Amino acid sequence: MKKILNGSFAIILVLVILVLLSCNGKDKKAVGGAESTKYTCSMHPQIIRNEPGLCPICSMNLVPLNNHAGHNAVNDSLALLVKPTNASVISSIKTITPQSREQAHEIRVKGIINYDTNNWKSISARVSGRIERLYVKYNYEAVSKGQKIMDIYSPDLVNAQQELLFIKNNAEPDLMETAKRKLRLLGATEQQISAVLRTGKINYSVSIYSPYSGYVAEQPGTGLSGGIPNAAGGTVISSSSSGSSTMSSMGKSESSSSAKAPALPDISTSSSIKLREGQYISAGQKLFSLINASQVWAEFYAAPDQLNGFKKGTMVEIQSVDVPNQKAIVPVSLIQPYYNQGVNYSLVRATVSNSDKTWKVGQLISVTNEGKSDYGTWLPRTAVLQLGTRYVSFVHRNGAFLPVYVKVFNLSGNWVDIGNSLPGTQRVAVNAWFLVDSESFIKVERL
Repeated sequence: MKKILNGSFAIILVLVILVLLSCNGKDKKAVGGAESTKYTCSMHPQIIRNEPGLCPICSMNLVPLNNHAGHNAVNDSLALLVKPTNASVISSIKTITPQSREQAHEIRVKGIINYDTNNWKSISARVSGRIERLYVKYNYEAVSKGQKIMDIYSPDLVNAQQELLFIKNNAEPDLMETAKRKLRLLGATEQQISAVLRTGKINYSVSIYSPYSGYVAEQPGTGLSGGIPNAAGGTVISSSSSGSSTMSSMGKSESSSSAKAPALPDISTSSSIKLREGQYISAGQKLFSLINASQVWAEFYAAPDQLNGFKKGTMVEIQSVDVPNQKAIVPVSLIQPYYNQGVNYSLVRATVSNSDKTWKVGQLISVTNEGKSDYGTWLPRTAVLQLGTRYVSFVHRNGAFLPVYVKVFNLSGNWVDIGNSLPGTQRVAVNAWFLVDSESFIKVERL
């Protein structure tokens, strides 16, 4: 009996050992299967292999296929948005600390060089007659003072010359000066009067000379000549959104009120004038309009909150957009308010001397005025990112850049006053846009 029990015990022991060994093998196999790595082709994800090798389609090296089950769920974390500072894209980003100081409040708007309509002159006919020859024929043709502009035949001028010769031949010195004055009033020059007295001959074709210097500026659709395009000046006001300076375009230093520059008078530069040779003109008829560009206007629009920086007499700096070295510092000469489509704005004008003709009509300019200085904590505009109605900066912390909300209290040129939004010792990325993926959702921390 004891022998039988001993044999059974040995058999049971052997069976238990075999069961334990088989379970251990299954666990190892399960663990090994869980830890086994699959390989796939980055160009052809349908190719999956149990070991590394080459893709049978494109012959590229197979890469490990990571199991993302339960990991990297879609969320608004910044972990996948920025890279660690030891990556090449992060290591090249410059940082800056907020600067607590006074900053001159700079206002910068865009404008245009326009005509000074005070220098808009008209040449009118003093006598009636027929144009025998015309020497000025095109718009924007330069005309100098004393330049011959036309030859005309005028019965009034012929009669006045005959009277002068009759008085001379009959020795009436008291009436001589009266006859000369009549010719002067009809447009004859001293040289022409002297020539008639010297030769004793009547000139049937009398030359007319320009009393002004400038450029022919005839406007289309206004008959024979143009005039001042607008009673308020050379600027045609059209609807444009002004509003106050905002952070809606953080990368721009100009105000949104200057998005549309003042318009120029509608003058066709390539058209011919209306006068023709052989045409009859009447006394008092306007022949030409001349504009002198020796003095021009710098004109621009300003929003209501900018007018404190552009009061009459305030010195502003104008700079050519195309020629940065072309600058002038001039006083504001006029502020003309407008109200259009529910928007308040003002036309601001400064008079610019242009005797050397360096400023061209229609030239785009940038107008800058440095007003009072404001104390604050300043960051470059590029370091502040606008997300809807809120603003974000990237601070350097624990080897990475972390986005945090900041407040914007003031704007001055390319600088933003963030007040006490960030500690003065925090280092901030100079270019916040460079750290943002435009298709990512950013979760921002609050300090």
